[in-house]
Amino acid sequence: MELSNYVPEITLVLQTIHHLFGIESAVFDTNAVLIAGSKKYLEIKGTTVHKPSITEVIENDEVIVLCPGKMESCVGCRFSSNCPATLELLKRITNEGAPIGVLSFSSFSKDEHDEIITRIDYFKQILADFSDLLAAVLDNTRSNALTNNKNQFSAISSLISDGLLVTDVNGNILDINDSALNILSGACLKSIRDFLPVELADEVMSGQHVANQAVEIRQGITITFSSAPIFSSLGNISGFVVRLIAKPVIVSPVSKVTEHEKMRGSGAHMESVRRRMRKIVNSPSSVFISGETGTGKGVLARSIHYEGNRCDKPFVIINCANISESLFESELFGYEAGAFTGALKTGKSGKMELAEGGTLFLDEISEMPMSMQAKLLSVLQDRQFEHVGGTKTITLNARIISASNANIQQRIEEGHFRADLFYRLNVISIEVLPLRERMEDLPELLDAFLSKYNYRLHAVVKGFDESVIQQFNRYSWPGNIRQLENIVEYCINMADGDIVQLPDLPPHFLNEVEAQPLPALKEAEGSVIRDLLNKYGWDSKGKVQVAQTLGISVRTLYRKIDQSHLDK
Repeated sequence: MELSNYVPEITLVLQTIHHLFGIESAVFDTNAVLIAGSKKYLEIKGTTVHKPSITEVIENDEVIVLCPGKMESCVGCRFSSNCPATLELLKRITNEGAPIGVLSFSSFSKDEHDEIITRIDYFKQILADFSDLLAAVLDNTRSNALTNNKNQFSAISSLISDGLLVTDVNGNILDINDSALNILSGACLKSIRDFLPVELADEVMSGQHVANQAVEIRQGITITFSSAPIFSSLGNISGFVVRLIAKPVIVSPVSKVTEHEKMRGSGAHMESVRRRMRKIVNSPSSVFISGETGTGKGVLARSIHYEGNRCDKPFVIINCANISESLFESELFGYEAGAFTGALKTGKSGKMELAEGGTLFLDEISEMPMSMQAKLLSVLQDRQFEHVGGTKTITLNARIISASNANIQQRIEEGHFRADLFYRLNVISIEVLPLRERMEDLPELLDAFLSKYNYRLHAVVKGFDESVIQQFNRYSWPGNIRQLENIVEYCINMADGDIVQLPDLPPHFLNEVEAQPLPALKEAEGSVIRDLLNKYGWDSKGKVQVAQTLGISVRTLYRKIDQSHLDK
């Protein structure tokens, strides 16, 4: 079967793939000749392909290229070591048991890469389904069994649980699947104009792509509508493919919530944090996150926002340590034109206003000037504020999440932070423990950072030597997860092979590890705690006395008991 004889049919399938899944795709024959490709694929990679890559797929049925340009089969390719693709999934197309070509899914940006890699099993299944579909479409076309693309539509719609319909160039419905009929309540419809507003129908007919448009089709019944034009072999619009989803889809920008930014760790502590987070993601109550620097307080704040019902609204950050006291009020509340020397003639909205309907994250809240703390307290009590130099009252409609690596209670005792403001901020309190107190999360963190920097640096490092892991486990990580991430990035830059070795570690890190207390000292600490518990008692009252004797908090004592396994 010569695939070059079926370019229009293959092109239609590739258009459908792009419209339904946002995937750039291409089809090659067994001689590595490109038959058809999506627009972006052709613009970036062109029509020439490296034959050994296609041969490898034909021989192995399926190939996943995690590091394009750096694989063995990439040797000799014009894109070797500089491939514009960040990820490729390739699948053999067969007909009557014989290979006839290859279907390729490709990503060309970080967002596309993250979308595929986080659901790779799902996209591998889609790749296999459309490989089978192409074979069926081509076989039917050859036997003249296709009429007006109806068999293609039936095959495609069987893969999709959403409503799907195809129209001619005038919007008249040529075919519709059962899901679409159910969404439209089985109404006898002849055209998309029968259920779409005039403006939206005209937009579809103009040939524009429509993505995730909310449409009320009946009183109180809203769907999500998407459409894309179908082009003929001559490049003219011959019709439209339309997708209907029964519920509106809230699309959260992928660039803001990537796989690399997700909270990591499946130990007891992080599971506890996630359980608490799930309970409060949709609550408007203020949240205070405490923890040492680098523990991931900002990641937790983002997770609370993007996993809740405010995910489609702004997530606005203000770092209280980076703003001078003189500018703080205008930065937070905004200002009117001419409010002060140097003010913009148009005025400026403040962070509180920009966070309308979403979340305002006050990072390093302990560093907020005392003069601003009283004003913030007033706003949190009344849920209202005014621009600097303005008289119009603005309602605060944003959830407040704050965080600090400082001991707020100590700041209060020293007179640097208002206790009444802290009570307002600390409605829901979540502490993120330092890495040294949840080392069971280390392997998962290492895997995540390894994947992240392999992608960013176009590297193929597979893991860490056992001697490196031993150094990681011995270290106390004063900089926590942020420090761990920086060291992993350094290692991947320095690694000569595919396994990180001791010489690949930063010299200062190795020096710090050597300077740490020996394990024997930690054991001695455990012995002292055990002796004091035997003296004062292992009940809660006895533990309070032990903590007082050692000059530490009861919470710290419990952690040390757990670390030394004294409870066992």
